[in-house]
Amino acid sequence: MRNHSSTFSKSIFGLGLIAIMLALTSCASFEARTLPVTHVSADDEALAYSGRHEVTAPGQVSVGYSGARVRMRFEGDAITLRATSDTDQNFLKAWLDGEPLEKFQLDSAKGVYRLANSLGEGVHTLEVMRLTECFLGLVNFQGFEIAGEGARVLPWGDLEDRRIEFIGDSITCGYGVEVDDPLLSFEPSSENFSLNYSHLAARELGADFLVVARSGIGMTRNYDGPFEGSEGDMPDNYPNTFYENEEYTWDFSRYTPDVVCINLGTNDFSVGGVNVETYVNDYVAFASKALDRYPEAQLVVILGPMNNSEELKAALQRVVATLQESEPDRVNFIELSAQGELGYGADYHPNQAQSKVNAAELSAFLSDLMDWR
Repeated sequence: MRNHSSTFSKSIFGLGLIAIMLALTSCASFEARTLPVTHVSADDEALAYSGRHEVTAPGQVSVGYSGARVRMRFEGDAITLRATSDTDQNFLKAWLDGEPLEKFQLDSAKGVYRLANSLGEGVHTLEVMRLTECFLGLVNFQGFEIAGEGARVLPWGDLEDRRIEFIGDSITCGYGVEVDDPLLSFEPSSENFSLNYSHLAARELGADFLVVARSGIGMTRNYDGPFEGSEGDMPDNYPNTFYENEEYTWDFSRYTPDVVCINLGTNDFSVGGVNVETYVNDYVAFASKALDRYPEAQLVVILGPMNNSEELKAALQRVVATLQESEPDRVNFIELSAQGELGYGADYHPNQAQSKVNAAELSAFLSDLMDWR
């Protein structure tokens, strides 16, 4: 005879266990959802920004050029970034405790990005960098959220003692560096400042960096521009914080580099050519202002790996010779290895292999020049 009472008791007991487990799960989920959150404004003094940036709205810091970044120290269980962009074509990359995370694309409809969960106890570091270039619009940092009991942001402290300013074009932006096919055209997804020669060299040297660069820009003539020169060249844009934006004028006292590296000329001497005399004169005038603005800094004139013709090299050597007449100990020249043997990135730009070679060349040159060991 079946013991219905025993079966009924077991059923009740089983249901009771399920109910308890569901209650515990519900409580755990509730606790996870209600972890205290510390909000950190993007303009909090504890954060450290590198690169040209401005507070463009209450609690919002905007960056325009490649390589601009924000760094922070914090304690907490999880970290979330709030950010938007003028376009949905910009990419960012983060480093947590010095280890790289996957790059991610900004989506203005989203605006919130969980960067890390389940962090251990202790102090953590976070760096978030803009990978894509200025013509894709501003990236607007709007703050961070740190979850966890006792979560807090800590002062970053002083920036690196070594400081480099890079002035350049698409090569300095990392245009097409992620692909190995010269027949591919520009895509924001294949541009990555963190993989280009300037960033790799700065990292190798343990230096902070500021970048003013834009694809297609020249010292006198932008790509495919008039022989006598283009409007919107580097001298036109350089005084402003953001590209083609006169609303914010850059305050040069905010960043004093130890060395200024200029890699411009590839576009000036592209198809159609440039008035060489005008180019030399414009370059000398631009570089002279940099030498005056930063009286303790070294200047490095770079012949890059693209379109490094003898005509461009001769023009740059004229620039260097002219500048050395008044500053013989502060003006330097380096010719980076030409691309070709290691393949090409998009639109025949340097790929990752070429960028690593050029980064090693530049870092060794700067190490000797600046005695950065």
